[in-house]
Amino acid sequence: MTRPHVTSWALRLGAVSLAMMLHSGTAAGQARLVGRVVDSETGQPVQNAAVTIRGLQTEFRTDSLGQFAVANLTDQDVVLTIKRLGYAPGEFRVRVPSTGMAEKVFGIDFTGQQLAAVEVAARAEALTARYTDFERRRTRGMGAFFRWEELNKKAFSSIGDALRTVRGVRMQCNQQTFECFAVMVRSPQCQPVWIIDGQEAQAFNENTPIQDVYGIEIYRGAGEIPGEYSGSNAACGVILVWTKSRPYRTVP
Repeated sequence: MTRPHVTSWALRLGAVSLAMMLHSGTAAGQARLVGRVVDSETGQPVQNAAVTIRGLQTEFRTDSLGQFAVANLTDQDVVLTIKRLGYAPGEFRVRVPSTGMAEKVFGIDFTGQQLAAVEVAARAEALTARYTDFERRRTRGMGAFFRWEELNKKAFSSIGDALRTVRGVRMQCNQQTFECFAVMVRSPQCQPVWIIDGQEAQAFNENTPIQDVYGIEIYRGAGEIPGEYSGSNAACGVILVWTKSRPYRTVP
């Protein structure tokens, strides 16, 4: 079940209509907040999200365009919490003018937790265009792969935790510096090449948080490495990490 596509002009029209409604129905001198909740990665509206305002007992729900409106606010510094099944809860602070209206877009991060598999699969399919090469190599099946829903399902806390489960990969830890590095069992004398979002990285910490990772590719030897990554150091293995693009993430 895919989400309905909502054009940008429709979103703007909905926001304008909601603002006009608030303007006509609220007395002057009272603060108002008009908000729109979207998926931080796709920008699509998140409907039926629960919005609560610190200090108020009322819970607000977003409509089909992801919009909500709160009138008669007395505090200029508003703290709100947004919750929706399948998304990480978000807490935001907004400055509202004492005699006017604030309009803001709130981006929340998709997790897929507790959602039906068909909904998760539909969203992954919608994002495939951004990760075409990753998906192509994953389909080919050479190497080991993790995609974001598997990382979430297994509750890995870091990239190192995921790598530890891959056959043919070993973590080497320096007890003096408390640093750990991934090496391939076939070539433990050298470290693999790390490539982050298509760019080679000189160093990469295995403790890097995993919540912003879309996918990981692990190639343990020359027989697995795709031609585009078979450089001079590829004999030590290649690890590719693709991060999620979150252009709609809310900036405090």
